[in-house]
Amino acid sequence: MGVYGVKYGASPFTVGLLVSVYSLMQLVAAPVLGRWSDRFGRRRVLLLSQVGSLLGYVLFAFAHALPLLFLSRVIDGLSGGNISTAQAVVADITPPHERARGMGLIGAGFGLGFVLGPALGGFLGAWGGNLAIGLFAAALTAINLACTWRFLPETRVPGAPGVPERSAKGAALALRLPVVGRCLLLVLLFNTAFAQMEGTFSVYLLTRFLSSGPVALAGGWLLHPVMPDAAVLREASLRAGWLFALVGVLSALVQGGLVRRLVGGKKGQGGREAPVAVVGFGLTAAGLGLLPMATSYVGLFPIMGLLAVGSALVNPCLSALVSLHAPEDRQGASLGAYQAFGSLGRILGPALGGLLFTRLGPAAPYGTAAALVAVGGVVGLTLMAQVRMTGAGQRQSS
Repeated sequence: MGVYGVKYGASPFTVGLLVSVYSLMQLVAAPVLGRWSDRFGRRRVLLLSQVGSLLGYVLFAFAHALPLLFLSRVIDGLSGGNISTAQAVVADITPPHERARGMGLIGAGFGLGFVLGPALGGFLGAWGGNLAIGLFAAALTAINLACTWRFLPETRVPGAPGVPERSAKGAALALRLPVVGRCLLLVLLFNTAFAQMEGTFSVYLLTRFLSSGPVALAGGWLLHPVMPDAAVLREASLRAGWLFALVGVLSALVQGGLVRRLVGGKKGQGGREAPVAVVGFGLTAAGLGLLPMATSYVGLFPIMGLLAVGSALVNPCLSALVSLHAPEDRQGASLGAYQAFGSLGRILGPALGGLLFTRLGPAAPYGTAAALVAVGGVVGLTLMAQVRMTGAGQRQSS
């Protein structure tokens, strides 16, 4: 997104807004689509949202100006709010004792997409620009739409529980729950910081390693006295693709096996999720702090490796803690609040990172993000103590 924003004259702050607007629209649309699926059926809402995604990607492919790029991300963000509907389908068709496994399959799908997607985007962008990226994504969405039309029956049963709402009141109540409240604060801090990096990284790569350097002007930082040519933009996309391929592979390996071994513990007692999450915060803070110190493109690879491992330790541990410590009758609301706080971080992070990049220079987003994650690590230490106290209380009650 940064490469194509720059192509059409965007400042780093505008690039951050391009990234933020998707998550903002997704957060707005998720409860609306959930209510519609309760009223009109899951299948209809999924089909409608997939048509919206298809149109958004086609518009992205042929966008030739910033307003069209923004419009494409708004359309796709609104359509991407269908995750709550997809989860409702799983809840409709699985008995309670298999519900966690069903939701885990959705999570596995997300994980595989995050492994393949950023790297594919970088390589496709180097080959054919946003035309190739948009049309490839549109083709995948068309296949998805055809499969939903052909194979997915309506799963909504009249009288069954609806999609849990993500209301401000529900989030406030979840914040007051022991352990769960700390996890919500931590996912907000972590996602805000990490999204600062994601939202500005391609612009940072472009300015630091593929141009003669940013030029300071009265209005902020510009990339170049003249816009980078097509060859430079292709190289930026390709280099970002290789780095995100490393991130994806490492994240998959850590989340696929290492986290389970590190966490250990007896089922239902929380294991070592909190200490592992704190280690993840430490690795991520170190990676963010080192990022602006890299002296070459090759030097970015071990730093991005630190970020990949750190984030892969944090995310599954925090979501597991929420699931383990939320009351049985508040599971859906607590997990919904967790997702909402994560989305809020993905809205705030890219915009904040772009603003800092524009006003203070390319290193500013990463120093600020490292400080936020360091604060999160301190909060994580208090979470460890709270988990121990909660576990001791549960043992005494039993």
